Amino acid sequence: MTPDTAVIAPLPIPRSLDSSDPDAAGFISAVELINQSLRAIWGNDDFRDAPATQLAGFRPSMMRRRILLGARIGDELVGVATLKLPLLDNTHSAWVHVAVTPSFQRSGLGNRLYAAVEQAAAADGRLTLLGETDHPVRPEAETGEVITPKSGIGAIPADSAARFTADRNFDLEQVERVSLLELTGAADWQGLLATATAASGTDYALEFWQGACPEHLVDAYALLRQKMSTDAPMAGLDLEEEQWDAERIREGERKVREMDAEELVSAVRHIPTGQLAGHSVLMVFNSNPSVAFQDDTLVLREHRGHRLGMLLKAANLVRMRENLPEASRIWTWNAAENGYMLSINEKLGFSAVGYSGEWQKVLQPGATTEAAVSG
Repeated sequence: MTPDTAVIAPLPIPRSLDSSDPDAAGFISAVELINQSLRAIWGNDDFRDAPATQLAGFRPSMMRRRILLGARIGDELVGVATLKLPLLDNTHSAWVHVAVTPSFQRSGLGNRLYAAVEQAAAADGRLTLLGETDHPVRPEAETGEVITPKSGIGAIPADSAARFTADRNFDLEQVERVSLLELTGAADWQGLLATATAASGTDYALEFWQGACPEHLVDAYALLRQKMSTDAPMAGLDLEEEQWDAERIREGERKVREMDAEELVSAVRHIPTGQLAGHSVLMVFNSNPSVAFQDDTLVLREHRGHRLGMLLKAANLVRMRENLPEASRIWTWNAAENGYMLSINEKLGFSAVGYSGEWQKVLQPGATTEAAVSG
């Protein structure tokens, strides 16, 4: 059997993962294929998702819906493509990802899968396609050919993932540094917290929550989440400002619970105005509790210059040791041009272990890639 005989078609999202659901086995196979591709890149299972986590992620919400395509040869699933479609804002865009089993890489199957997922995006009226490639730090890649972004700074190696994406007419717009913090022998967070607290002065106070944002802070927190979509470095990515309110905050919290994850938030309140001046988020999936992810960190522009970024991050790390004691390492991503946040991370003990390429392709209205979705 050859890649040309693979049948590419949408994979139904099961109602449950119980064996009685006829769609469960195919979905579980797709999740394992995605996990396998991440393991091959990073050499570990830190990014492994449990099928239940992925199932919760694929269930539609007010914020987005997702499409899953599979490539089968007989009964064997040999490739998948995912499409994430925002529904509240950035409705001109779609996030795409393609993964193929090792035995069918560089066979043309990835090209067929990409063509099918681009066709699905165009059929939904999406004109800006976004994707990401991962590139761990490897000594042998340090002297090889690299690709630099159209905007932003940094570079990624011109490896097979980057070349595949570039060959699909995507432009590299931004490079993100991937950093890892091993909690064994980590920096003196208490000392860094004390120094940042002293530097921030008496006008700021820390707030914490795990799970749901307190009702009296939810509107102020929604403003922070909205500003995160504009104030973080975006290079040349075609992304518009997101609109956040209390309802969207609660929907996001519900999705986190469905994905069986724990979310720790530290926020800093400006005492004279009562406004939240910044926040930082840590997340741990209960299916893999030794691995944590540093998500958003933002300080509003008018409150910068008071060491609040360090205050927020150090406070959340200190609290994580108490609330999520199984966590042993933390991953985070930062735009290569975000020197201020990178310097904070380095003081906290993070070190660079790789880079991610942020890619973009703009489709012409009415143009679609020919692809036989049914094979």
